[in-house]
Amino acid sequence: MPDRNLKNLLRLYNPWWAEPQGHWRDDLPDYRRPIVQDMLTDIKELSQIISITGPRRVGKTTALRQVICHLLAERDIPPGHILYFSFDDPEVFGSEELQRVIFDRLIEQMKVAPKEQNTRYFFLDEIQRLPKWELYLKRYYDLKFPIRFVISGSASSAIFRQSQESLLGRIKDRHLLPFSFREFCFYQFRYRPDFSSIVREHSGLRRLLMEGNWGEIVSSVKQIETELAPFEADIRTAIVSYCREGGFPEVWSLANPVRKIEYLMEQQVRKVLYEDLMALTQYRKPENVLRFFVYLLAHPGMEINMSTLAKEIGVERRVVEDNLPRLIMTDLIIRIQKFSHQPLRVRQGNIKCYPVDLALRNAVLKTWDDFTSDPVMMGLYAENLVAHEVCKWAEAIEIAYYRDKKYEVDFVITYGGDRYLPIEVKHRKSDDKATGLRHFMKKYKLDFGVVITRSRECRFSEGILYLPLRYFLLTN
Repeated sequence: MPDRNLKNLLRLYNPWWAEPQGHWRDDLPDYRRPIVQDMLTDIKELSQIISITGPRRVGKTTALRQVICHLLAERDIPPGHILYFSFDDPEVFGSEELQRVIFDRLIEQMKVAPKEQNTRYFFLDEIQRLPKWELYLKRYYDLKFPIRFVISGSASSAIFRQSQESLLGRIKDRHLLPFSFREFCFYQFRYRPDFSSIVREHSGLRRLLMEGNWGEIVSSVKQIETELAPFEADIRTAIVSYCREGGFPEVWSLANPVRKIEYLMEQQVRKVLYEDLMALTQYRKPENVLRFFVYLLAHPGMEINMSTLAKEIGVERRVVEDNLPRLIMTDLIIRIQKFSHQPLRVRQGNIKCYPVDLALRNAVLKTWDDFTSDPVMMGLYAENLVAHEVCKWAEAIEIAYYRDKKYEVDFVITYGGDRYLPIEVKHRKSDDKATGLRHFMKKYKLDFGVVITRSRECRFSEGILYLPLRYFLLTN
């Protein structure tokens, strides 16, 4: 590609060079996901390369451009010192020769020299498309070029980590998943600022749970229930809507359910399993992963035995064991292991799996509306929502489930070295005995456990905190 063509291409990607206050800003949504502020803090406080990874279409590119907008407007970075480029561009992606030299050409276009005083900001999108991208970053980082690299990739962090090994100590990874229920509500009620201010005022539930501070939790929930009373019907509707439409924002704007299903099948299933997975792992049998994926979607949160699963989908156990790590790499599935009193021990055995987004299950299994009338399935969906939240807890050493004969606990969070927080999800009205939870607490001499309920009432009884699902999801 001649230099003139590259300059023209870069002008298209970087409209702020010509119009810092131009109409390009109008294309950015008003709502900012929390990761935008996290990345801005990283850029300000860390010298490392910043990466943002995660599934397709969750808003990584939007987050990058919102960070750029903030740097221009709030930190007075000169427009010419910020470069954005996507390696998904067909002119680059289709040329092996250009791929080999593109990094150096970008540096030349920005006229960056080692030990220069004026920092440049390089935002490089879909960087996994560039072979050996990590070597290019390492080179300019180690040569102390005045460049802050912020990169993104549609592969999961598990796949990205294979390429990040040579960048250990040089890179800070931020992992972006589909919108949580809390984010979904913030977005849906974004023009009602009193909602977000109330929820934020009562945040910090995770810390209180790990402290076992049930008194403050009960008091806080009673207060927030009163303050959120005007939103009661909206929150009930939001829970069902989120269970149906999930956390991929582009799905919400599609009016026709058929179009929603087609979009999710194309963007999140076929492209991930048949394109991303094969490109990044040199795997050539995606149909085995797809069969496995469909089975897991049909059994969300149910304990899975590898031998039984292999028999039911008609493959050898070896095929299942080979494909499970590949499926986890795609960020389409959350896996948790069976609880062991020795959490760091490597274990082989039964597992539980949850779809990373419930809309994927609805799209693949064509259950867009049917699940809402099934109390058993709504209970499984509630458990899935809790799984999404607890798997994000940075303090957790391990998230596991417990099963011992007839006793079961949905989640056991190991934290603080050897401390356990057992959580059971009881969404149906008749599910209030918490027998498995009491058994676990007695066995491991715990004086605090949690039951997530459908009820609006928050109460504490005999060492167990009964916590409404909506407040667990909103104030976590």
